[in-house]
Amino acid sequence: MKKTGVSFGLAALLTLSCLVSCITKDNTLGSALVPANQDISIRTATFSLPVGLKMADSLQTSVSQSATVGTIRTDRYGLYRSDAAVAVTASYDSISWGKNPSVISIKMTLMCDSAMVVKASERYIPQNLYVHRLKVTLDSTKIYNNSLTDADYDPEVLSLGGVVYDGGSSYTVELDPKLGEELLKFPMDTLDDDEKFMKLFKGLYLRCDDPVEGLEGGRLNNFNLSSSYIAINYAYDDEDGNRRTRSDNFIMGEYYSVNVCSSGARPLEEPLAFDALYMEGTCGIKPHIAAADLRAMMEEFAAVQGFELNRMLIAKAVLCFPFEYNGDYKQFDYYATTLFPCKRTKSKSSTLTRYTPLDEIEDDTLESGGIDRADLSYTANISRYLQKLISRSASSITADDDLWIMPTLAMFNSYTSTTNYYADYLNYTQSQLNGMGDDRHPVLELTYAVLK
Repeated sequence: MKKTGVSFGLAALLTLSCLVSCITKDNTLGSALVPANQDISIRTATFSLPVGLKMADSLQTSVSQSATVGTIRTDRYGLYRSDAAVAVTASYDSISWGKNPSVISIKMTLMCDSAMVVKASERYIPQNLYVHRLKVTLDSTKIYNNSLTDADYDPEVLSLGGVVYDGGSSYTVELDPKLGEELLKFPMDTLDDDEKFMKLFKGLYLRCDDPVEGLEGGRLNNFNLSSSYIAINYAYDDEDGNRRTRSDNFIMGEYYSVNVCSSGARPLEEPLAFDALYMEGTCGIKPHIAAADLRAMMEEFAAVQGFELNRMLIAKAVLCFPFEYNGDYKQFDYYATTLFPCKRTKSKSSTLTRYTPLDEIEDDTLESGGIDRADLSYTANISRYLQKLISRSASSITADDDLWIMPTLAMFNSYTSTTNYYADYLNYTQSQLNGMGDDRHPVLELTYAVLK
């Protein structure tokens, strides 16, 4: 990896941040309304941020009606892969196979909503898409990008005929008739009960080949499971003994589907990133700010300015992450729409973690991390977070207080008329932000008062 000539460590960086901060002071603001012995001075300061690059821990990637399948390789990020584990259920409350049923054919049809490529020429490349039998039941314990391994699906390929997917609006592939024969033998009461059915038939696992070794390219396909299905065509004897044919469907993803994704970007990790800040969507590399470093920077600043940190009252704190325009408007096709600081929370029942945006994102009067194409930057408000951080003792701060700069989504609930915010675990993006060594580098813009 390319290194810059900067050799000073974090301590020197924090000191430098304090010395180069731009500070203005207005001791007269509101003086007519405040007793002379209680004047409050309003000040502003701009700090250079100590930002590194770090791979996210396990990320929740379970969704009900979507599956992302494909691979992309780039020189910078390495190989990004997304497989999908999909639950399957009967499409009717009751299905009767009739007497002596036998399979004629069984086919799976996937409907594609969108695709992600890093080279326009790769949009319609052929991909081998393989279908396997899932060996484990999907439930609430298997909701993360790394919850499943290769051992959790049968290596035997159920898809037949060597059909490849070319990136079109739909993909239909014939499945092994043995799967259909198995389904026809299921007791009727399991077809009426989704929970019983999913214990017998645990679902399907979908994956693609990797791009050719050494070459950039590939495609990620986002399939809409709500309009995808498995159709089984079969023959049976009716009540009069006549041989009839019929077709029934099974639906996919009504309960669970999990995107099993991984990124090859781990070599990009570094505690302080001077050259550039690289950001991948879902489980990839992320800009990372250690809470302990951020608090140390604020404490150093307070000492240089001559006041105790616990006397600082923060009015506004905004993170600004600039980036550069490369001259091609398609650059924004790959950039995240919103980047916002998230904190990770460990599961009480396992070592897995989830990421949650700071509470500030819920206040529509504050900067919420949206991309600014005119100013070429992302800005996010962390006022409440920073006030709490400087109010705590340094010894109480842990890695769980760190900030991860991640793509986020806003989802409106029509039943409750509320909007909920989440780390975006569905859409893969690639965003390059300026590093700490750039002229337009990441900064913290602060407006504050010092209590006397």
